[in-house]
Amino acid sequence: MAVGRAIGWLLYQLSGRRRGIAETNISLCFPHLSQPQQSRLVQATFADNGVGVIETAMAWWSSRHTFNKRVTVTGTELIDQAQSESRGVLLVGAHYTSLDLGGILLAPSYPYYATYQRHGNALMDTIIRGGRLRHLPGMVERDDIRQVMRLLKQGKIVWLAPDQDVGPERSVFAPFFGVDAATTPIVSRLAQATGAKVLQFSHHRINQDSHYQLTISDSLASIPSGNAQQDAACLNAAIEAQVTHYPSQYLWLHRRFKTRPTNKPSIY
Repeated sequence: MAVGRAIGWLLYQLSGRRRGIAETNISLCFPHLSQPQQSRLVQATFADNGVGVIETAMAWWSSRHTFNKRVTVTGTELIDQAQSESRGVLLVGAHYTSLDLGGILLAPSYPYYATYQRHGNALMDTIIRGGRLRHLPGMVERDDIRQVMRLLKQGKIVWLAPDQDVGPERSVFAPFFGVDAATTPIVSRLAQATGAKVLQFSHHRINQDSHYQLTISDSLASIPSGNAQQDAACLNAAIEAQVTHYPSQYLWLHRRFKTRPTNKPSIY
């Protein structure tokens, strides 16, 4: 944890662009905080992202047994129920700093296929895939929707994180912390096309970083509603609720509000 926070401090000092993005996001999403409080949250965000680097390495190269006494999982009965009905399960995650480690702590009990975006560097892509495939039965590129649908129709569990800006062509606008955010309607479309059960999956470090809490919830039970914008609002509200518990453990370094509604000024 100390090494991770040191990495985060270094990134904070050296990455002015990312620091500016985080400052902008946090000022928009937490306007009730004073300027000093916002600054502390930005610094904590970099610290937790640094810890995330260490956690990712642990996820890819450490034994899961290292964490057996440091993890609590709640809500698995929701997966069990869907699987007993021969339904696929769409695990809707988000970009928390413990993204890889949190997912891998669930995988031994509930093997799932993860969607991912291919890395532009071939070597890094090989490393990322190799680390994740040590624990997962398979991975699917984010844009390979047909393969995701096939897996869900076969009753498999598929994880995806729909909380990043994928551009105006593939999005609808829905509020995220009160700010219009371009939000992919892919969760609604997959649920509608496959009949999969949609469950929210989150994971955080708790108890002074000594423990990991994995939570599966039915907060997205209304999806699909038949209204893509309504579903997007439900999705963002559910993610927002989890982020609020541990705000520095979210990826505020991403330009979440890059795509703007027509006639709205650019944020970044």
